[in-house]
Amino acid sequence: MLRKFLFWTHLVVGISIGIVVFIMSATGVLLTYEAQIIDWDDSRHSVVVKEDQYILTTDEVLQLARKLHPNEHHIYIHRVNEKGRPIPVWIGPNRYLISPYSGEIIQIGQSAFIKTMDFIKALHRWLAVEGKQQAFAKEVTAYSNLLFLFLIITGVYLWLPKRINNTSLKSHLTFRRNFKNRHAKHYNWHHVLGIWTIIPLFIIVITATVFHFHWANEILYGAYSEEPPGPRQKRITVDLINGKQTYEKLFSVAKQHAVDNGANDWHSMWLEFGREVGNTRFYIDRTLGNNYDMAYALYLDNDTAEVVRVKRGSDWSNGDQAWGVVRFVHTGEYFGLIGQTIAGLSSLAACILVYTGFTLSWRRLIQPLKRKRKSQIIN
Repeated sequence: MLRKFLFWTHLVVGISIGIVVFIMSATGVLLTYEAQIIDWDDSRHSVVVKEDQYILTTDEVLQLARKLHPNEHHIYIHRVNEKGRPIPVWIGPNRYLISPYSGEIIQIGQSAFIKTMDFIKALHRWLAVEGKQQAFAKEVTAYSNLLFLFLIITGVYLWLPKRINNTSLKSHLTFRRNFKNRHAKHYNWHHVLGIWTIIPLFIIVITATVFHFHWANEILYGAYSEEPPGPRQKRITVDLINGKQTYEKLFSVAKQHAVDNGANDWHSMWLEFGREVGNTRFYIDRTLGNNYDMAYALYLDNDTAEVVRVKRGSDWSNGDQAWGVVRFVHTGEYFGLIGQTIAGLSSLAACILVYTGFTLSWRRLIQPLKRKRKSQIIN
């Protein structure tokens, strides 16, 4: 009776949320290497560096940014530790890609490629719904994700053969080559893919609950006797006032600080202006932005170039550190390229699980009705 109840519950829930789960899984596949794709997109505009070629200083880049938008005080300059790479600059909400040698504006805004990636991300998170209906769409994806967790848990029980022996276990663990019909093939695919991806899919789905539900954050932070943070407040920018030191000097100090603190292999550095009065923030990152433990924030005094403070991932509260781990475990990035690949393949498997689940449900529910109706017509 329990097996029968779980089977029909599993089937009904699967049909109800299948399309949403398929969308989230398919977009998850497309977002597998998002960080690498974004980095590659900017690198397409890299140029071959000539010997002794003049490189724009940080002050010159900042001056150009302030000319473009004189009333914007919050500015980011993203320096990548690679010769010939263009410089992304954010001036308030406006983004530019600037040549590091001539100051020429290579690109205004994001490329069409990255805009497509942003649309895929919106589709993944809230079905790309905008306006007043977005909140409802977020609820749909949130509860679909939660019900997907139910499918994973019940699927483990339903996977177990009625008679457990070597033959039955082998048929549920390995792909077969010869099938009597399409139903048998999809049945085999559903069971084999389901069991082999059960652990990564469970991790992907359970970590996603933290993004969707406040109670999940309460559980996460509560494990460390902490209160989860409330909604993010919009940061109030300050007037951008130059200090006694040049910003290029501050940049040099930041690079030396990285060398002295085991980050000489930094991939990129974010220079943030207008965050604090009298200070400039440098975010030194050894990765593509997918591991908080490999990055740290450095604040330098604009007048003296002295270190005001350093904030590393280890300086966060235990709850915040745990949230950071959950953030990158969800995408697999916490485990590097291998983790991303496993997450992407598991998402692809989830797409196939939805497809085979629908075809098996069709055979179970619709085909008997069609045969019964056909029989009634004949009679």
